[in-house]
Amino acid sequence: MSAVTASIDSIAEPLVQVRDLHTRLGGKVIFDGLSLDVPRGSVTAIMGPSGTGKTTLLRHITGQLRAGFDDVSGSVRVAGEDIARLSRAALFALREKIGFLFQNSALLTDFNVFENVAFPLRQHTELPEVLIRDIVLTKLQAVGLRGAANLSPSELSGGMARRVALARAIVFDPMLILYDEPFVGLDPIALNQVLRLIGTLNKTLGITSILVAHELAAVRRVADRVYLIANGKLVAQGAPDELAREDSPWTRQFFGGEADGPVPFHYPAPDYATELGFAR
Repeated sequence: MSAVTASIDSIAEPLVQVRDLHTRLGGKVIFDGLSLDVPRGSVTAIMGPSGTGKTTLLRHITGQLRAGFDDVSGSVRVAGEDIARLSRAALFALREKIGFLFQNSALLTDFNVFENVAFPLRQHTELPEVLIRDIVLTKLQAVGLRGAANLSPSELSGGMARRVALARAIVFDPMLILYDEPFVGLDPIALNQVLRLIGTLNKTLGITSILVAHELAAVRRVADRVYLIANGKLVAQGAPDELAREDSPWTRQFFGGEADGPVPFHYPAPDYATELGFAR
């Protein structure tokens, strides 16, 4: 293989590769042979019914769940690294290249905005204070909140809090950002701001983004590709507009909000009449 071909292959390789992933938690099957790829530089959305394992997939990507250490088999590779084979030190080093936006922002209530964004730098580096200040203000400027550096989390709106959390997620200039329900609880103005930031950061910083979400309208505006997961498997995939038009039972139920379909409304239970004592 020539050097040029090797270089092209390296660029083409997905940043995240999931292969034949089987996961069981508390006796419940979460994934049953899941496989998917996340292309470099893309915004990829993971969608599916509640409880289907979307956040669990993020835990696999960050190495909180790993084959050989938990009730897990299959493989998850990030930037070519097999997560299950990484040493503790190597795993921690990889995590520093991954930003995470928590569902409820998870800001530290005793710290102001500046210190929330500075927290990872203070915990994991020995940078001088003047450099920490420059980095934090640069990240706050990127999300439009440099002027809010001295505010406390209680003084922020929901959209502002989400943007501060995003500034913290990019403080290490990560190669990958994981968004766990980034649109929950946002008003239309805040939602537009967050959507614009996700797209802008991906393009300007060359970041790859994976977002877990339920809001198809928002996903259609920012995602390049959608994976629909249900019953432990990948049941549909494609560009957001393609999936919205697809007429499979899975997409019809999930995107149409139908109560019954491949995903049952009722949780498995004994016969209703028998349990109430009406059966003869």
